[in-house]
Amino acid sequence: MGNANLQVSQSYQKKSFLFDHSLSFRNKLPGVALVFIIGVLANSLGRDFPLIGGAVIAIIIGILVRNFLHIPASFTEGITYTLKTLLKTAIILLGFGLSYVSIFQLGYEAILLVIVAVLAGILFTFVLAKLFKLEGNIPLLVSLGTAICGATAIVTSSPIVRAKEEETAYAINTIFAFNVLAVLFYPLIGQLFSMPDHIFGLWSGVAIHDTSSVVAAGYSYSSAAGDTSVVIKLIRTLMLVPVTLILSIFISLKSKGNATNKVKLSKVFPTFILFFAGAVAVNTIFSLPPSLTSVTDGVAKFLILMVMASVGLGTDFKKIKSVGLRPLFVGLISSVMMGLLTLTIILLLY
Repeated sequence: MGNANLQVSQSYQKKSFLFDHSLSFRNKLPGVALVFIIGVLANSLGRDFPLIGGAVIAIIIGILVRNFLHIPASFTEGITYTLKTLLKTAIILLGFGLSYVSIFQLGYEAILLVIVAVLAGILFTFVLAKLFKLEGNIPLLVSLGTAICGATAIVTSSPIVRAKEEETAYAINTIFAFNVLAVLFYPLIGQLFSMPDHIFGLWSGVAIHDTSSVVAAGYSYSSAAGDTSVVIKLIRTLMLVPVTLILSIFISLKSKGNATNKVKLSKVFPTFILFFAGAVAVNTIFSLPPSLTSVTDGVAKFLILMVMASVGLGTDFKKIKSVGLRPLFVGLISSVMMGLLTLTIILLLY
């Protein structure tokens, strides 16, 4: 009798698991379908207007749809899924086209560049935010988002410093607009000054905030620039681990060891980077045929268009306007500073 009940229970749990996943997929489907359609359209228009590029067109279409058409709430989950999960999938697929030989050619200067840029970005933006009298945890959150990896750094560090929900949203909206502007203007600036692919890849990887925007700007410029920008950005993203650990220790000591402020390494470490590293290792060891890497590269770049569409669909002018002029000035000044500082360092090192 007990075995029969156990089998019934296991059968029920299995059906419940499958039902929950089926329901979750159906919830994501409308939003994913929307960004897929925008991606197809942007891909087609990008071929007709190569100077603008598909990534920029995807963002523009997304912005127009978000701000001038009504998007049902049922689309939100799929749009968010695209931005968070499909971006990581795209980066992993890009790894199959890289090798550690090409990565090691970046040299120790690349790591030094990232460390200097992150530390300088945190310090400068924090001081600037204080000068503009941004209050509470907002200066710290904005500085971490600007220097390391945009919204990811803000969301990761918010619970450590026990930031309020409105402070987190405020900080994200402060830097969000400049991610979009970076994708639009960085490739144009690179072309204006005839930057070599290697230099532009380094620059976009170390200066632009969010990973999605780095990938889009890099591959809008060239495939070689995109490859370099991805590697540099992932090194920069890894800086989130020591920074959040130091922040956690500092806050814990300040609050006399309050456990709620401690952070687990497993929750901070961006595990998708391990899969990216594995993909690069596979191509390094086995030298995958071009027929295969061209497929993974093509799928990855189309996923990037979908991600850019989701970035555009998340750009709400009303929300950006609601944060006021002061934080926007902080975002603008710190973004320009990061661009100029990192480009200067790159030109000195290379």
